[in-house]
Amino acid sequence: MTDISSYALAIIVAVGVFGGLLGVLRYFQLRRVRLAARAIDRLEGRTIRDYGKAEGKDLESEDEEVYRSRALYGIPYLAWILTSLVIPVVFCLLFFENLVPPFAVPEVGHHTWFAYRAPTSFVADGVAFRRHQVLIDKNKVVAPGEPELIREALSQRSRVDPAEAGGTILLLTIFCIILLYHINILYPSSTEKNRNLILIYVVCLVVLATAKLSLYYSLFSPYLIPIPWAGMIIAIFLNRRIVPLIMLITLIFVSMASGFDFRLFLVLLSGGLLPGAWVRRARRRNEVLLESVVLGSVMVLVYLCYSMLRGGDFALLSAETVASFLNGIVSGLMVLIFLPFLEIMLDLASPFKLMELLDLDTPVLKEFFFKAPGTYQHSMAVANIGETVANEIGANGLLVRVGAYYHDIGKMFNPSYFIENQAEGKNPHDELGPVASAAVVRSHVILGIRLAREIGLPRSVIDFIPEHHGTSTIDYFYYKSKQLDSEIKSEKIFKYPGPKPQTKETAVVMLVDSVEAAFRVVSLRDEDSIRELVTKIANRKMEQGELDRSCLTIGDLKKITDTLTHILKSSVHQRIAYPEKTDTTSGRPEGRPEVPQSSVYPGRFGQRS
Repeated sequence: MTDISSYALAIIVAVGVFGGLLGVLRYFQLRRVRLAARAIDRLEGRTIRDYGKAEGKDLESEDEEVYRSRALYGIPYLAWILTSLVIPVVFCLLFFENLVPPFAVPEVGHHTWFAYRAPTSFVADGVAFRRHQVLIDKNKVVAPGEPELIREALSQRSRVDPAEAGGTILLLTIFCIILLYHINILYPSSTEKNRNLILIYVVCLVVLATAKLSLYYSLFSPYLIPIPWAGMIIAIFLNRRIVPLIMLITLIFVSMASGFDFRLFLVLLSGGLLPGAWVRRARRRNEVLLESVVLGSVMVLVYLCYSMLRGGDFALLSAETVASFLNGIVSGLMVLIFLPFLEIMLDLASPFKLMELLDLDTPVLKEFFFKAPGTYQHSMAVANIGETVANEIGANGLLVRVGAYYHDIGKMFNPSYFIENQAEGKNPHDELGPVASAAVVRSHVILGIRLAREIGLPRSVIDFIPEHHGTSTIDYFYYKSKQLDSEIKSEKIFKYPGPKPQTKETAVVMLVDSVEAAFRVVSLRDEDSIRELVTKIANRKMEQGELDRSCLTIGDLKKITDTLTHILKSSVHQRIAYPEKTDTTSGRPEGRPEVPQSSVYPGRFGQRS
């Protein structure tokens, strides 16, 4: 046992140990980076096809290995710093009653409105009390002798079992490292990692604080702990594959505070896991309320099933079943209340926000259609194709569609400088040099980002504007400049500013954008020619390193190629030409009625003057 000063020292030592573990992990991570760089140097210059033949391996089977290697060295320092700050915060929250006096000593005859529990294990008058044991229950009248028991408990509140404290810190550290590992796999972008970690930590802290109020003070039923709310929020904003891990970690610490009530664990776990299966597919806010009713019903069903298995009381209208059902309903309502604040504070886009951005009657999209109709039609085509491709590889198809709508909005400022908007025979680039022309073309990225910020687009949508070009070269004007001046100094002035695609979604739009534009130029009808075009463009992006940070795998690229080939092949289908028989007496196609000469148009069809 130890006093409060030693307890605080233990926290500092724990943070130091965590920092040491961080240093060791970073050493091995950087070592893997150097080994990976040497391997890349050996393979430099080989295409994907050549690499597969040379190694004699199935490239799709290497996807898992690629994911593991990426997870070992991509965690940014800010993510580690956030985690090292969260660990002591969670630790202090779990042992809050040992650090701060949890309540004042009640007087005899006082009516309690919350439960008084032992902040630590202690012995009074030969009776042993364990940590969190109820000393005075909720809604009771304080009896003589009970105030002295509370004073004895408070006098020893700073006494903490070192094994319990050390085990808690160790568990927190292990679970946080596991969480960072999976976050790094799912989100290659450092900005995304940090933003999503903040969301996860905030949600978990809210749940743990609520659990503390419920389990320690008994202010409300523990079956109202907002685990379903946390599951919904994470499933809406993040990848649903991360939901089970986060819910399990959070529930482990909730269970530690509840004395490992397995029935409570199962009920809350069902409420935390279900949102990952269907909330992401919700497209309207009222769907969340409807599904929250289903969620509450499932929690009640789990409670009743476990009660039946244990042979206990399983009354349908018990306080626990009512609380479980209300938990689902209240969680749905709280999600709708919190969504706007989270969208603004963390610059995140929920599916409901994305659905609002799909409205083609918004002023910016109507102006886009009016000023740059060719680019607008191209964007619609990329959106339709891109959503299908994204769904095939398990990416966010809705985000891809919205990003494709807005990825070229910067072209509306100088629409005539882009060939899809040019009238026949008029090309303003004829009056400019290649360097100036490249600057005009490149400027649509910066102008698009500025416009997107002005109209309040989310960060995840704005990212499509620079990332769908990456750092690729504006080839036409670059080679034209080389013809005019073979000693051109820098290729950089002909490159887009970047960055390269950081997510699967922006990488999909990059590939679909390039393929759709190239397909409009050539006249291909057979499947083999179309597949060759798609493969050529995908391989070129790979060789240029444009997809290195996108988290796309070889298996994803194969699915993208197959899907694009199928869609483009279907778009060039032929129709049967139906011959028309001509009426020899009237000179018009047979079967068509004669239109009276007195008919007026516009106006009602067949109206006579």
